[in-house]
Amino acid sequence: MGAPTTSATFDRAYQAPVTWWGDIRIPGELEALVRSERPRTSLELGCGLGRLARYMAQRGVRATGVDFSPVAVAKARERVAKDEVRPEFLVGDVTHLDMLTGPFDVSYDVGCFHCLDGAGQRAYVAEVARLLRPGGTHLIWALDRSPSGLALSPAAVERVFAPQLRLKDARTSRRRLLSAHWYWLVRSEG
Repeated sequence: MGAPTTSATFDRAYQAPVTWWGDIRIPGELEALVRSERPRTSLELGCGLGRLARYMAQRGVRATGVDFSPVAVAKARERVAKDEVRPEFLVGDVTHLDMLTGPFDVSYDVGCFHCLDGAGQRAYVAEVARLLRPGGTHLIWALDRSPSGLALSPAAVERVFAPQLRLKDARTSRRRLLSAHWYWLVRSEG
């Protein structure tokens, strides 16, 4: 199976016992974001099975996760059902998040942005800018070459997010043995 691109193909992938893109560790970059920003609220775009939003909730953050796979969201809700503090999981398209109002202190995305085409990326940026508090940080892990073939680089990401968010830092990553980057973007104050 190639990289999924639609809600239906993600649903099929999440119905499998193991997804090929799943990780068992919490990225150090997300841990550092929690330590440095001390957020009260967070938004995860493309939350999948909810492991990262659950991590945030366990640290006292009011966490919200969004994914366009109803199967993933159902599994995420099931996984946290007995937790004392639970994230909120919603089925939604990261390019149209009308069901959410901000502001969120931080937002993050580990593997969603690179799945979008150019128009989708611009709509995603508009939603992040609308929902993230001024001065808030948006953290992204993205492949250097998207499943659709788009090349992503620090310069490309900086162009897509400007002027609403400023690229603060970009670092190469071999996470999942693929050429990728972590990006830290900061929402404009105005």
